Amino acid sequence: MIRTVIAVVAAAGALAACQPADPSGAPASEVRLAKKLVDAGVPIPLEGEAVQQLAYQQVQGMMFQDGLSPEQARQVMMGISKNLEAASPEIKEEMIKSFTDQFNVKELELLVKFVTSKEGQAVQEKMPLVGQGASEVLQKRAQEAGVKALADLRAVWPTPPAPAPAQPALPPGAAPVPGAPVAVPPPAPGAPN
Repeated sequence: MIRTVIAVVAAAGALAACQPADPSGAPASEVRLAKKLVDAGVPIPLEGEAVQQLAYQQVQGMMFQDGLSPEQARQVMMGISKNLEAASPEIKEEMIKSFTDQFNVKELELLVKFVTSKEGQAVQEKMPLVGQGASEVLQKRAQEAGVKALADLRAVWPTPPAPAPAQPALPPGAAPVPGAPVAVPPPAPGAPN
């Protein structure tokens, strides 16, 4: 009888560990392990300098694309940081879901064991530098590839003639000079001649 009770309790415990912990359907054990990884800053930390770095990267693109002044860029960067920090709980939940979608319990256990080890922490500290270096190399190579592709294109494609100077528009109410050529736009497609 006691063995039966122990077996039932053990089975109930095993079933409880496999039960979904949230609406995503992931087992509680996977969610717990994935949360440990996210809290440890894997794949990226969601606090402090990391958030500021993300904001800085976003602002760099916006300065070029949207023509922001340095002061506007600083204000936008502060706003991005504030908004990212406010969204941190939702971002963490999405990251946890991503881990539980991609890894099983055994893989998550190995990741947690590695990340929380001294060696894992050292690797984690160095990865942003490796990523930055790789990004710089890729950007440089992409720029070189673009310059070469443009040169290759120009070598085989004839250079089009320079466009003729455009006739300046007449001011409102002004009449064209008699005898001067008048630019006539081509007929619209499908229009009668």
